[in-house]
Amino acid sequence: MVLQEFLMLAVAHWLALVSPGPDFLLLLRNALRHGRRNGIGTSLGIACANGVYIVMALAGFSVLQHSPALLLAMKLLAGGYLAYIGWAFIRVSRSPQPLAWQHAGGEGKERYGFFKGFAAGFLSGGLNPKNGLFYLGLFTLMVGAATGMEIKILYGAWMFAAVFIWDAALVLAVSNERIAARIARYFSRAEWLAGVVLLVAALGIVAATLFA
Repeated sequence: MVLQEFLMLAVAHWLALVSPGPDFLLLLRNALRHGRRNGIGTSLGIACANGVYIVMALAGFSVLQHSPALLLAMKLLAGGYLAYIGWAFIRVSRSPQPLAWQHAGGEGKERYGFFKGFAAGFLSGGLNPKNGLFYLGLFTLMVGAATGMEIKILYGAWMFAAVFIWDAALVLAVSNERIAARIARYFSRAEWLAGVVLLVAALGIVAATLFA
């Protein structure tokens, strides 16, 4: 029974994890633009933000569902943050700056190191209220009432690890010099397009929040 429950939970979580979203765009862009250390930091930040929501779901706190004011504030903050990183993508894409692997001797990497990546990833994952509602729904709908807390904690630990391992694997893949060299010729256009997508998403979130 526990194995069946875990498999259902793991598949649902995996499908959500591999679906491209703001975290995915930020992660790949940071890895290519600022280097592997920044990308790994972004991966851990995203995983930790997910971990906070997992802990909240395990504790049974449906704060976002029962606090309309908090949910509204988080949606507006999320929209503002998406707009900010979307504009940053567009602005940088219009200036011919080399990618991280193209810096001779690793110049410029320290400014955008591990901790800057972690902060960006944590904000991206933490300001997305859908993450909180997703984990709450996942534990509510797929985990039986008879399942013990120790098993639920193992589920949560698995999901935290899955987020970090998947994201870190993406960073290691795209920061490989051969792969990065292939991406480089299209990167500025892709970065600009990703910025536009994030700006549109931000406007959609704000409009849906204010005029719902």
